Amino acid sequence: MRTTITTLLLFLVIPFGALAQGLLSGRIIDSNSLSLPGATIEIKALSKKAVSDETGHYKLLGIPDGTHEIDFTYIGFKLVHKTITISGGKTQQLDIVMSPEAHKGMQRVIVTGSTGSALKALNQQKNSNRIVNVISADQIGRFPDPNIGDALKRVPGIYVQLDQGEASLVSIRGTDPSKSTININGTNMSGTGDARQVGINAVPSDMVQMVEVTKAITPDMDGDAIGGVVNLVTRKAPYTKLLSVTVGTGYSFMVQKPMVNGNIVFGDRYGKDKKLGVMASASYYRQFLGSNVHSSDWGDTKWVDGNTYYMPKYLSMEQIFLERIRQSYTIGLDYKFNEKHTITLTGIYNNYKDWRERYTLKVDDIGPDYPTNWKRAKGYERTSAKGKAVKDANKDLKDDVTGEYYVDLDNDPLHPQYDPELERHVEGGVNKRNGAEIAQKIINLGLDGQHIFGKVKVEWKASFMKNRGDNPNARNLELESEMEKSAQMDYTDPRYIKAVGGTGIDNVLENLKGRRTSNSDTVDTWYVDSYNGNDKVAYTRQYLAQLDLTVPLWGGKFGNTIKFGGKYRGMKKENLTLNSTVWKPGIDPARRDEYNQKIANGQTVNPDDYMDWGGYWTGFGNNMENVSEQLFHNSRYQVGNTTTTEWVSTRNVSYNNNTDEFSKVEDKTDAIAANYTGKETITAAYVMSTQNLGDKWTLIGGLRLEHSTLHYEGNNYNKKLNALGDKVVSNSDFLNLMPAFHIKYTPTSKMVYRFAFTRTISRPAYGDIAPRMNVSIKDKTVSEGNPNLKPTLSNNLDLLGEYYTGGTGLISAGVFYKNITSYSIIKKDEVRFSDVEKYVTTPDELVAEGALPATITDYKKYYDPLKSKDDILARTKPMNAGVANLIGVEIGFQRKLSFLPGMLGNLNVYANYTHNWIFTKKGEPALPGTANSIVNLSLAYEVPKFNARVSFNNTSDFSTVTGALPDGKGDIYYDKVYYLDANANYFLSKRWVIFANANNLLNQSQRRYMWQPQYTYYNLVTGTTAQIGVKVNVF
Repeated sequence: MRTTITTLLLFLVIPFGALAQGLLSGRIIDSNSLSLPGATIEIKALSKKAVSDETGHYKLLGIPDGTHEIDFTYIGFKLVHKTITISGGKTQQLDIVMSPEAHKGMQRVIVTGSTGSALKALNQQKNSNRIVNVISADQIGRFPDPNIGDALKRVPGIYVQLDQGEASLVSIRGTDPSKSTININGTNMSGTGDARQVGINAVPSDMVQMVEVTKAITPDMDGDAIGGVVNLVTRKAPYTKLLSVTVGTGYSFMVQKPMVNGNIVFGDRYGKDKKLGVMASASYYRQFLGSNVHSSDWGDTKWVDGNTYYMPKYLSMEQIFLERIRQSYTIGLDYKFNEKHTITLTGIYNNYKDWRERYTLKVDDIGPDYPTNWKRAKGYERTSAKGKAVKDANKDLKDDVTGEYYVDLDNDPLHPQYDPELERHVEGGVNKRNGAEIAQKIINLGLDGQHIFGKVKVEWKASFMKNRGDNPNARNLELESEMEKSAQMDYTDPRYIKAVGGTGIDNVLENLKGRRTSNSDTVDTWYVDSYNGNDKVAYTRQYLAQLDLTVPLWGGKFGNTIKFGGKYRGMKKENLTLNSTVWKPGIDPARRDEYNQKIANGQTVNPDDYMDWGGYWTGFGNNMENVSEQLFHNSRYQVGNTTTTEWVSTRNVSYNNNTDEFSKVEDKTDAIAANYTGKETITAAYVMSTQNLGDKWTLIGGLRLEHSTLHYEGNNYNKKLNALGDKVVSNSDFLNLMPAFHIKYTPTSKMVYRFAFTRTISRPAYGDIAPRMNVSIKDKTVSEGNPNLKPTLSNNLDLLGEYYTGGTGLISAGVFYKNITSYSIIKKDEVRFSDVEKYVTTPDELVAEGALPATITDYKKYYDPLKSKDDILARTKPMNAGVANLIGVEIGFQRKLSFLPGMLGNLNVYANYTHNWIFTKKGEPALPGTANSIVNLSLAYEVPKFNARVSFNNTSDFSTVTGALPDGKGDIYYDKVYYLDANANYFLSKRWVIFANANNLLNQSQRRYMWQPQYTYYNLVTGTTAQIGVKVNVF
């Protein structure tokens, strides 16, 4: 198919290339030599029009010989009128310098600071044939946002999900992040996780020249855009030499530590005719963050009083310390052979890392599945003979032998008491910072060209992108205390349930006194459940080739242009756990000779009898500290005293070799079983016609054909045996025809109406479509992938009106509708053992493999009842749901309040509101990711030497997991948020700027809840951060 498309396109371009036509080209800049994107260039007598690109360049094709009058217009700038003469079909170059308009009755001009930024965005938005929002580089810098995701949350219809206080995942128009595409210079970014959503917290805002958010695509764009497309356009070579340097520092109030940031940007053009353009930038951003977390899972519990309550199954409390470094390097080279032929080479390298020290205390096994952990009745205390012998197979709260209630029937459901399983985790990593490392590297190389052959414009692109995510050398220590401590819980406020006492780890060193080291595996009821290490890597490699041809068929007021082309996109993905190992303490040094001698004598020796538990616990106790005191936040949740990540991270650095301190127990096959690989190929062809109907109407119609082939490989896994089964391979392909139709009506120079019908697609998540089967005969659970998942499809309607009031003023209102079919959910149901029996190892197969008799006996204890009864197992599986209808309204308002008296006339208002309604059939799960309302408000004060801005964002709650249980009690929601940020800039001169900003002034937490808003599922508090710095524009 690719060969056929390419041959056809080349055949079509040859005859047009021979037609000699006049060409007018150039660049439009302001008085400061800054590019003006989105300017209109028009020869009214010929009904010919063009729009300058993001660098201010323009090309007007097919101009006949003769003298022509040309108008250059730009919102907020004076009209420029020029006369040119074309002779012999030759090319003429004309650069234009435009001057801003003046205020009525005032001498100063309106274009200062963020006003100029807003004008650039408005001009591009107004003159686009798509429904699009634009943010310019200067405009990004005017908001207090360290990364692109933070800047995007100011755009109408967009909301973001955060990671440790920074924007990461972007949702557009009521759809979850996987339903939109993130591009860099038109090349799709592919995520490294199991989902297709792309976290963009690795992309610093200062590497970007412009952001385009397309909400209704045209046929020349990729179809995977149910929500929309975010295109990050990197900086291009300037009109004149540019060098700017920014340095700054900041402060995190949660951990009371500073942050450092800096960037340098350089650009110039070289050669006799300035044919070679160079643009380079580098940035560095380092910060220290911290967070307090508490989380619970909820479910119906039939309590001792006979009533059913919605109660937590556990309470987990965390303290997290984080160091984050974000580095970015970009280079752009363009070579202009002449006005008709240009090639551009771009290179991007983003290196994002954070190191997380995580301390966790968990009160576990207190839900309906563990009634034997509830407060006991008199005579059934855990230490009594009857208490130790309690059996409750059917969980009716009665002992199976005596028939008596073994639980305390007076246990208060609001203040219950438990003998829970307690867990303490200390998570770090083998590195200088002793934190679990999360690393992401993005490499993007692109080569593209723009050529004009007569009337035909030919554009081509080839690119490579690699996105790699690493979690190397993580270390996790888990301690447990099983039902030996009593914990009093407080459920009075389900948003903040509490554990009162009974969770500490006390007197470690005192507990060791007088005990033999091999008998010291338990201290103060705590024992080591696991000390393990993991090494994970995930990456996507993507190759892209694209060819587009634009041919004007006829001109005039009813001119028509046809554009057609093809695209190939190949992607390889791997999600791998390279190592996953469990260790135990090594042999006691004092008894090592004895141990070695017995082995030398041929005696059977149990290593557990010689383990150096005393040495382990001594190291643990000597390195304990109260981690909760290191966070400057009065949290209700205190992990308290525990050992440090530094001690945990330096115990064992090898996955394969034993050390004096630790010896390897086993490799954790369950982690490796989650590995999968995938290959995808998407081949596309399209045709698009742009038809003018006079001066006011423009129609765009076309079709896009996309053929997708997917190949994935995964594993089956038997959890009880910790063994991999057969490798599973799946193949699928689908062909999608996606029409698009746009109407643009411009009744006046200030008014624009837009209508669009489009069809878009969202392919299944990588992890969902990978063929995997995980069966646990002990837990009676099944988790599997679904290679038969269908892509989600959407038919979209958009209607938008825009009124440009002058200067930076804009009033807009629009409605949109999405008919979404086959969206994905995670479904919970039940299957019989016979349905999954072929994935489970039989006892006979174990015998044939030479398993130990004890292993076989233990295995049959779980296998035989399942087999004989054909028992039920609980299954989770990704599935396609039905149909969802999404209706939304967007309203926007922005302008300078120059009509107000005195200093109030320097105020600027920026506001937008989006409301979404979602409708599904009765019994169908809700569409995940749809926030009902999104509010953005910004008030700025601006004079030539100073500007300041306060920005507010509110997003209502929305579901993230739906359909898990039929009654909705397993659904998870992202809670509503209120963010308040502020920034200010003071211009010491044209070259020197002092800036300051503060984020999250309302101390908004990142919260999710289950079923109803009062039931907290997850709550993370990060606090406020602030920053101050200076920017120098050298030239």
